[in-house]
Amino acid sequence: MTEHAPLHLVLGGSAGGCLRAAVATCSMPGRVHVFDDDLSHGPLNDKQARTAYFEALFKNYGQSPDDPMPALADFDSLSVDLGQDRAPEVCIWAGENASERTFLQMACHNLHLFKGSVTRVGAAGLKSLPYIGPQTPDLLATLFHEREALDPITRAALSADYLRLRDSAATLRIWSAGKVVDVSEDYFDSKLLESCEKDWMSAARVVGTAMGRCNKHNLLADVFLSGRLQYLITQGVVEASGPQTSLRDYDVRLR
Repeated sequence: MTEHAPLHLVLGGSAGGCLRAAVATCSMPGRVHVFDDDLSHGPLNDKQARTAYFEALFKNYGQSPDDPMPALADFDSLSVDLGQDRAPEVCIWAGENASERTFLQMACHNLHLFKGSVTRVGAAGLKSLPYIGPQTPDLLATLFHEREALDPITRAALSADYLRLRDSAATLRIWSAGKVVDVSEDYFDSKLLESCEKDWMSAARVVGTAMGRCNKHNLLADVFLSGRLQYLITQGVVEASGPQTSLRDYDVRLR
């Protein structure tokens, strides 16, 4: 890969794998930098607070992540590196959903030192779910050739949107009416309660059913819903049976 190839920024391991396949097998130029995170939830204004937030979520989930807890540090180092990068272009891959749009906004904020062009793929053309990860490498390679340029005014507006989200100190964001907005942390609790019954059922089944009730612009990770289920248990709204060290090892029912 030459130093003059585009640099692709993408959120999530699945999306990163698809993009790397597009580069390897579909003649799409560039190199890929993956941020393995979910920006639809968790604080954005403090790295230590974000790490602590995810550590709390994984405590009762039963499976620790292979990589360090998301802490935004990767973006700090990349921002400095891009100030000296020889890549003529940075392409940000982000669909119309809460996590990836927040990623787009954060990327624009951190690209203020970058002197090359900034482009985006994902505003249109994605099939089925509006996320990068579910797309085929062939489609991604095609969409790259139709990418849109982000001029300085657009990038400044996206950066301002990110600062609004960051400084609000909220821990949950959704895609609504074409933008990312903060919502209270209990916003999706009703989906868990609708998925829970009076009879005992697997906690993993409750979480999986709640995931299926989400709209396509606001898909929720099971680790997030696992944390909210724990909250409902501590509040006495839901009753749990068995050790709660793993989502798949205990049952729940409505009180």
